[in-house]
Amino acid sequence: MNEVIQNMADRRSVRKYTDRQLPEDILKQIIEAGYMSPNAGNKQLLRMVVCENKEINDRLGRLRKLVTKKFWWPEENEPFEFSDEELDSADVESSFYGAPCVVYLFSKKDFEFADGDAYIMANDLCLAARSFDVGSCVISIPTDYFLVDSAKEILAAWGIPEDYSIRAHAILGYPEGGFPEAKVHDLYAEPLYIK
Repeated sequence: MNEVIQNMADRRSVRKYTDRQLPEDILKQIIEAGYMSPNAGNKQLLRMVVCENKEINDRLGRLRKLVTKKFWWPEENEPFEFSDEELDSADVESSFYGAPCVVYLFSKKDFEFADGDAYIMANDLCLAARSFDVGSCVISIPTDYFLVDSAKEILAAWGIPEDYSIRAHAILGYPEGGFPEAKVHDLYAEPLYIK
């Protein structure tokens, strides 16, 4: 098996992390690999925010979990309403599994290929991470949790334009207890070969 395919075979979705931050040189190489990702029309519209701030990541991870749980695919302009008590409840865990680094991927709201570009980049970040024995997981966006006022303040502080929205995440860190065992991929239907 060649090196690239072996790296793909070895990658696992990690959902339990140590607190250890990635060395800066490794993190930079992973991020640079993300920018090598193919993207629609070579427009390069994705914007990455690489956040190693535990407090921010925990708050946003809990917010994502709560918004997703309460407002799965809301109607446009449906207000997100919940209390600080709900957000701070022990029942709401972070969507980011305690990863010490969360890469937030944003793109223009009106770009029809933004989601595809984001998931390709998130996957490439995860593959690059695995090549350094760094764990990772792609975290999806079923509902834009940055529509909540407190999250809008974070976007403004990060300098994300108002015509951009969150599209995907890649979480990075060192797996607690090592990498998970491989799961057998035997549920796919056999491909249909046409000659």
